[in-house]
Amino acid sequence: MEKGKISIIMPVYNVEEFLSKAIESVLNQTFKDIELFVIDDGSKDNSGKICDEYAKKDKRVTAIHKENGGAPTARNAALKKAKGEYLYFIDSDDWIEKDYLEKMYELAKNNNADLVVTGFLMEYYQNGKTITYSTSCEDAIYTNKNDFRKNAYKYFNNSFLSLPWNKLFKREIVVKNNIIFPDTKWDDHHFNMFFLMDIGKVVVSSMAKYHWYRSRKGAETMINYSDPNMFEKRIEHYEHVLKLYKHWNMLDDEKSRDAIDSYFIGRVFQCIQELADNKNLTKKEVREKTKYILNHKYTKEALKNAKSLSVKFKILVIPMKLNNITLCIWFSNVINFVRKHFKGLFIKLKEKEVHGK
Repeated sequence: MEKGKISIIMPVYNVEEFLSKAIESVLNQTFKDIELFVIDDGSKDNSGKICDEYAKKDKRVTAIHKENGGAPTARNAALKKAKGEYLYFIDSDDWIEKDYLEKMYELAKNNNADLVVTGFLMEYYQNGKTITYSTSCEDAIYTNKNDFRKNAYKYFNNSFLSLPWNKLFKREIVVKNNIIFPDTKWDDHHFNMFFLMDIGKVVVSSMAKYHWYRSRKGAETMINYSDPNMFEKRIEHYEHVLKLYKHWNMLDDEKSRDAIDSYFIGRVFQCIQELADNKNLTKKEVREKTKYILNHKYTKEALKNAKSLSVKFKILVIPMKLNNITLCIWFSNVINFVRKHFKGLFIKLKEKEVHGK
């Protein structure tokens, strides 16, 4: 395998319908000095065969086959083999525009950056057409770690810092700190938090050239989280952010704490919303789990600190602040009704809320 300046890692599982487009969007990049790892994570369809076919056609492609273990184990398998100066992660059912890697690499090299962060495009298939929302923020160059740490709070609520595929990572930092993807939900978020601990220069770019499919033809719904214990995973998620800010000695920074807790409260409400929509739970179980969430110390603390909530969330958190279980569930049922029966409106409101579009 020829050593590439960028090592690209793509976990693959049962995506035969979309895989070729994802792979070709990488191989057709204007930036050619790459190595692409496609990791077949025990697929039951033809995904593994497709990986092998591309590996035969292009020497830059390495196909890895393993038993199903989830995206974290797939990514870690490729991390062991990667030799590039930078790392890039892409999901196997999405795609990137042809000059994306070139532009990210230029930003990284021109600024000697440890990390490049960019915008992205959210795509939904609704009412016979694709609707695209662009998520981005202002261009910024943070020349030292303190500069970045003071401004990192700006990039939490739009998921800029949690996602894996809108970033170019300097591989040397990953190797030096033995950073891997933990075997847990939202492993990419945790990988990113580990990476952010002690990095220096960071470049943020407003460009949006990654296409993230949130729903497709034949499946015109957004992903729902049916896990009744999702709140526990959100706690892990939140605690890792707190750990990061404690390491930075910035837990008492007012703007940062406001952003962190506003971000968390939005996800807490989502947990209650999903509980209310979970058909496998009795009404009593929904109430008990909602009560547990409302009375958790992190929820109460975050409700006190979250000052920059949007108008919509200021309304939604009223029953949370009142510790009113019935009203929380009622609000959740209203939102779930809109999500199911007015999908276009729901998506529009959600993207305006989360991504500012």
